[in-house]
Amino acid sequence: MPVSVHMFPGQGDFPVQTLYLAAARDGALRRALHAVYEEIDAALAAGPEAGPPPALVALLLGEHPPGGRELAQGPTGLQQLAHHGAALAWHRVLAERHGPPDALLAVSFGELAALTAAGAWTVGAGATAALQLARVLAGAPGALTLIGCGEERAAELAARAGAGRVAVGCVNSPRECVLGGPPEQLAAVEELAAARGLTAVRLRLPFGSHHPELADQRARFEALLRGGPPIGPPAVPLYSAVAGRRYTPADDLAARAADCLVRPAHLPRILALLAAHGHTDYHEAGPGSALGRNAADCLRGTGARVAGTTTDETSTPVKGKGVRMPKEPRSTPGRTVGAPGGTVGAPGGTAGGAAGTAGGAAGTAGPPSGNAGEPAGTAREDARMPGERAGTAGEPYRTLGELLHGRHHPGYLPRLHRALARHPYRVAESPGEREPYLHRRLRTLLRALPAAADLHADADALAAALAWAAVADPRLGMTLVTQNVLGQGSLLRLAGQAEDVRTELDAVDAGELRIGYLVTEAGRASSHLDAATIAEFHPGRREFVLRTPEQEDAKFGGVAQYPGPRGAVVIARAVDAAGRPGGVFAFLTRLADHDGPRPGVTLSPPVPVGALPLSYHRVRFDGLRVPEAHWLRDDADLDAHGHLHDPRTPADRLRRTLAVGQDLWGVLPTALAALARQSAVLAVRHSRHRETRAALAPGSPLLAHRSQQRALLGALADAFALSCAAARARELLAAARESDTAEAGSGFAPWAAVSRPLSAYKAHCADEAERIIADCQRRCGHAGLADGNRLAGYHGFARSFDPAGGDSRLIRYDLGRALLEDPPTGTLPPIPTDLADPGWWPAVLARHQHTQTTWLRRATTEKAHGGATPFEVWNPLLDRAADLGATYAARLAAEDLPRALATLPPDGATTALAHLAALRAADRLAGPLLRHRTLAPGELAGLENALERGYDRLLPHLEEVERDFAFPDEIV
Repeated sequence: MPVSVHMFPGQGDFPVQTLYLAAARDGALRRALHAVYEEIDAALAAGPEAGPPPALVALLLGEHPPGGRELAQGPTGLQQLAHHGAALAWHRVLAERHGPPDALLAVSFGELAALTAAGAWTVGAGATAALQLARVLAGAPGALTLIGCGEERAAELAARAGAGRVAVGCVNSPRECVLGGPPEQLAAVEELAAARGLTAVRLRLPFGSHHPELADQRARFEALLRGGPPIGPPAVPLYSAVAGRRYTPADDLAARAADCLVRPAHLPRILALLAAHGHTDYHEAGPGSALGRNAADCLRGTGARVAGTTTDETSTPVKGKGVRMPKEPRSTPGRTVGAPGGTVGAPGGTAGGAAGTAGGAAGTAGPPSGNAGEPAGTAREDARMPGERAGTAGEPYRTLGELLHGRHHPGYLPRLHRALARHPYRVAESPGEREPYLHRRLRTLLRALPAAADLHADADALAAALAWAAVADPRLGMTLVTQNVLGQGSLLRLAGQAEDVRTELDAVDAGELRIGYLVTEAGRASSHLDAATIAEFHPGRREFVLRTPEQEDAKFGGVAQYPGPRGAVVIARAVDAAGRPGGVFAFLTRLADHDGPRPGVTLSPPVPVGALPLSYHRVRFDGLRVPEAHWLRDDADLDAHGHLHDPRTPADRLRRTLAVGQDLWGVLPTALAALARQSAVLAVRHSRHRETRAALAPGSPLLAHRSQQRALLGALADAFALSCAAARARELLAAARESDTAEAGSGFAPWAAVSRPLSAYKAHCADEAERIIADCQRRCGHAGLADGNRLAGYHGFARSFDPAGGDSRLIRYDLGRALLEDPPTGTLPPIPTDLADPGWWPAVLARHQHTQTTWLRRATTEKAHGGATPFEVWNPLLDRAADLGATYAARLAAEDLPRALATLPPDGATTALAHLAALRAADRLAGPLLRHRTLAPGELAGLENALERGYDRLLPHLEEVERDFAFPDEIV
């Protein structure tokens, strides 16, 4: 069912000839115009305003109406009143023909008409405000220039040539902005733009607006509004491009309307927010078309319809690839807006919301903020379809939203938002209720995602899909891990020919086939190192037959109980036709269909797992047939006689087969960081509103207590540090290139050889997320345990990745062993003496890692020289190896904090978060640092006081951080 929005444009785009023609052809519009202009005439004639303009009905609807130039040269306020009345009349006709709108969008000084249409003012009161605004603007200095480029480039031009006095006043689309400032400085910017081949058009408006130098005019206009009729609450949801969000009952609307004089208007941001809230149909309330055209540009890819035109890109198949690619969208850089008889361009004619979006721009992923789901981000000029990465590894993050959610096309995150909001969260109880519910949620989400190949080609898109799904429902997030990250990832990485698995990939994308990932064997420790499940090749039928030799070798994992085709990628040891065992490979299997398990498959009764309730089973094979095409052979082969030829060693083959873990390790930290942030937000909100009856301060909220502040401000800071590490993990995954050979050394597990840093991020982020969420649960008391509040599910998801996705303890063992094989580190740089120095904590951990490595290298060497076996060498030292691996991972994460701050725009909140996160990490490791003599006691003497200052520094930014970190209420 369509969810409609009426868009009220700013005053610049007012083609009066179009208005007259439309009124002449459309009786309903003419009647509406007559009624509105009559109300305005009556109100102004009876009001206190001196010298009202000529009667609008006789002037504009008479036999000889004025042209655009005459209207502009008429009495002050005439043009603004004509535009104001036209917008209200258009709104009435649209509502009559299409039904009342579900929301209104105010763009620039369209605020006044939108407030009137929303019932906050009478028509007469709104017209009086429009006339007052016109008289204030008549004395406003400055001018405006429409420029054909995106916000970042426009700001750069303003900074270079504007002498500090030119500012971006309106962002109309990813390809169009309005700059404001003194005429002389604007002329210099226009000259620079022309030299760079950009269109720059001075608007024919005799005043400036949306500029910080108009503070006096803003104050005057606000005073006039407060002296007039009171502004009531809007009866229809009202979104503002200047405020960047939906108005709430707590808003001071007189102040917000006056803000249009000094604050920029950003159309992409507010449209992304509307799209994220499920709005699908957009109509421009007025005779102009600029707002509609720019709205269509901003909403491309979301499926929205603007004035009857769909903004969806068209996808066409690429032969032989099975990858859906978008047609190139039409773009009109430098387009001037306007129509004959009107003014060109317009501040706010289509000015709108910030470049970012809840769907993240190609340039950003703005997170939904607080209850409104407000995004924070910036759109790029080269917007792309979801699934195509915009931005490269190491490129600075232009907003916090980019860091948290990745870089995306503006429509991507709104698409995820809508898909996840469609089915409200259900705790669901029995498998009979849970499975159909999860299946519906999964199918809806899959329809919002790009095809598998596109999704896996973009680390940011894959990470965001997993993060948003896990935050909405941890069970859905885990399903996405096993099916889309590991299952589809194995098919894409390891299939011998893409066509061998094309049908299955498409079936999973369509929600017609559920697949899992079965590697663990229930009765064996470290079973992934030497899978006992056998896949025997039968050359006559060119197929493998899977067998489970012993009861202990049964696979354990998730297999959906929902009726229908179900399969799994199964990790097994290949045996060729001659009976010779080969390496460990992945096999795509069909486990069950509508009638239950297939021949050769035995599923145990469901194994309850309370921490993350899904359908887990033990799976045994007794003659399951697998076509040769579904052997995910990578670069191995079988000849005509069924003899296996593998160019890789067994260790390298295992590494290649399990290399899909690299995909998981690159995107999982983003999901874990999202869960940590949302947990902290939930705990902060709970503590802010929950009163205590404690004797010290009865009636005070929990959050007023310092102990609660330390825990929850600390959780926000730790979640920010986790988010910085997650962003780095995405960058590493995007830049990763598979090595042809495994790293040297005989490891305890293949993880360090697959990817040392990514495996470290996986282990570190899983541990940190589990700790943060558990702390938030404890600080919420009984509410933290309630399933409906999701904290228990979030904790179960994070905790499950201690053993899952590569056992974290094994990873740390292997990291510690691998680090000993690196050449000894030379002289380490000195540790800064100032705990506030961003380089202090990374330098401490670098020294700590060096100290631990030196000790462990000496200990293993001494034992080996004494003739000890490898087991005798390492058995007493495994915990020390794990400590070293943990320090290495913590050092990587510590380095990500100053790296992130260096790429983000300067901001007090992020600086405070990063500083506090580093101090808290040091506090947690104080014991090992002192025990290993990495630091002397005196070097930590100021830590406690520094921590208290860190909490004080973050406290004023609490609501801002909460807004930035929160996901939309519709999905949480």
